[in-house]
Amino acid sequence: MPGHYSLPQPPSQPLSSVVVNMPAQALYASPQPLAVSTLPGAGQVARPGPTAVGNGHMAGPLLPPPPAQPSATRPSGASATNGPPTTDSAHGLQMLRTIGVGKYEFTDPGHPKEMLKELNQQRRAKAFTDLKIVVEGREFEVHQNVLASCSLYFKDLIQRSVQDGSQSGREKLELVLSNLQADVLELLLEFVYTGSLVIDSANAKTLLEAASKFQFHTFCKVCVSFLEKQLTASNCLGVLAMAEAMQCSELYHMAKAFALQIFPEVAAQEEILSISKDDFIAYVSNDSLNTKAEELVYETVIKWIKKDPASRAQYAAELLAVVRLPFIHPSYLLNVVDNEELIKSSEACRDLVNEAKRYHMLPHARQEMQTPRTRPRLSAGVAEVIVLVGGRQMVGMTQRSLVAVTCWNPQNNKWYPLASLPFYDREFFSVVSAGDNIYLSGGMESGVTLADVWCYMSLLDNWNLVSRMTVPRCRHNSLVYDGKIYTLGGLGVAGNVDHVERYDTITNQWEAVAPLPKAVHSAAATVCGGKIYVFGGVNEAGRAAGVLQSYVPQTNTWSFIESPMIDNKYAPAVTLNGFVFILGGAYARATTIYDPEKGNIKAGPNMNHSRQFCSAVVLDGKIYATGGIVSSEGPALGNMEAYEPATNTWTLLPHMPCPVFRHGCVVIKKYIQSG
Repeated sequence: MPGHYSLPQPPSQPLSSVVVNMPAQALYASPQPLAVSTLPGAGQVARPGPTAVGNGHMAGPLLPPPPAQPSATRPSGASATNGPPTTDSAHGLQMLRTIGVGKYEFTDPGHPKEMLKELNQQRRAKAFTDLKIVVEGREFEVHQNVLASCSLYFKDLIQRSVQDGSQSGREKLELVLSNLQADVLELLLEFVYTGSLVIDSANAKTLLEAASKFQFHTFCKVCVSFLEKQLTASNCLGVLAMAEAMQCSELYHMAKAFALQIFPEVAAQEEILSISKDDFIAYVSNDSLNTKAEELVYETVIKWIKKDPASRAQYAAELLAVVRLPFIHPSYLLNVVDNEELIKSSEACRDLVNEAKRYHMLPHARQEMQTPRTRPRLSAGVAEVIVLVGGRQMVGMTQRSLVAVTCWNPQNNKWYPLASLPFYDREFFSVVSAGDNIYLSGGMESGVTLADVWCYMSLLDNWNLVSRMTVPRCRHNSLVYDGKIYTLGGLGVAGNVDHVERYDTITNQWEAVAPLPKAVHSAAATVCGGKIYVFGGVNEAGRAAGVLQSYVPQTNTWSFIESPMIDNKYAPAVTLNGFVFILGGAYARATTIYDPEKGNIKAGPNMNHSRQFCSAVVLDGKIYATGGIVSSEGPALGNMEAYEPATNTWTLLPHMPCPVFRHGCVVIKKYIQSG
């Protein structure tokens, strides 16, 4: 880039001829170092009168004289280092502080500000400037090093211009910039040279765009902070689009979260009707869109299309596909959606509406209808909850079945009732969750061992029969591996069974796999590190099995080891952080920890209560043990406790709805409708 301006010639008198007279004597005469306050005029330099030298430069003092300091004697034994600072009483500025024997540190906090002030005056006077920026015909002369210290863009540009020879040693570099307003550059330069600037709603977006483009990062943060405080329902989508275009991630995430949180207010503004199709779809399709009624999302889509039907009607099906139509009330579907002309005139739209109708009409087939539209929004009351399924209660010395199903939301510490079990007096069943649905298999009812399998549909809050197991069983284990449900062992019609089968939730089919090496019931089972583990249980002789069995699904093979250390029965197992935890059992408080990599077993911290026939799950990095019974005579426990791995401790939690044991316990994401 050619140079258009020659730097001024250096003064004829060398810089070394500028004389400053310094005192020749030592700072203090005493052989012992003294506190600064003991020195008369400490921090001063000799102050000769101004004298003309050489080419007219003035020889004079480096610093103004500080006020006289009262003398004081350092107490005996007081340290001479890190002493109290000496300050300028007029300005409150720290000037000197001792940092060692005979060493002082001079500090002038006002120095950067004064230097910037002087540089700004030089800029305005075009003195010592070496860069000219031309914008909209206006010229701005600045110092390269000052601008480069604040802008990575200009730093890189100036470095490249020097490296490629665009600027010779005595030329002033000239840059011509487009797509930038001169007034905006003037404001940016004012900030660079003063560190202050007035931002208002009229210039904030323009300033941020320029600051982002030219990589004035400090100024970007100032603009982002200002715009965050100015976000409203009527401008948040515009700010969001601007932040995305500028790749300003901080402002983008702020504006996005704000717009999603206040969707009902945003939907009432004109701005939402003016955004692009892609931006509109990205907004209303978000799982975090905060709406209690999907009907409002549908109405907003229709309003957006009708704002410009000539050009937007062609996108009706694409837009309707992001509405969660299955969550719209059936009467609204029939009376409003069905009668909308935009819907009636589009076959693709009608297909989407019919899909929603089938979802309402065919609850048994909903598992095969899973699409993005059947996934509830987070604001609709979806939470990861612990579900307690059935179980037994103690009434005096007798037991009775419990058909209640309840869930606990740890976010608000509340319990919610769910659809009750569709049967009575069933026990020794097994419960597992898959795809946010709950599967209850087998059990015993009126002395009969069952093969029934029931599925609780979380979205529907009801229970439905699915395909039966091929072998009736109770006191068995069930777990999920790679999306399929495995049922293992248990007690069959004629004693212990070694049979293992797995269920495909998509095809609704069961198939047998390799049997257990040792037939057991009431064992502890879990998945860890790609294997299925079955710990202990009760053998055919009615005693603790003392065996660890492991299964590799990829090869359909089992292996086992026998050990007296594996003596658990009537105890659950869970996996956390690569370790298997076996909890309670046989009226014990014990926690047993198995390390699959090392193959060893060790004792963990005891629970607060002995728990036999309890259940356990993992949620948010903690283990939750629920219910159980203390002894064969009771009582049943009505509380939970949580294991925190960071502290290796168990903590009692608030009570469950009622004492229970031999119950199921799983974690699912549950859609809890308000009202």
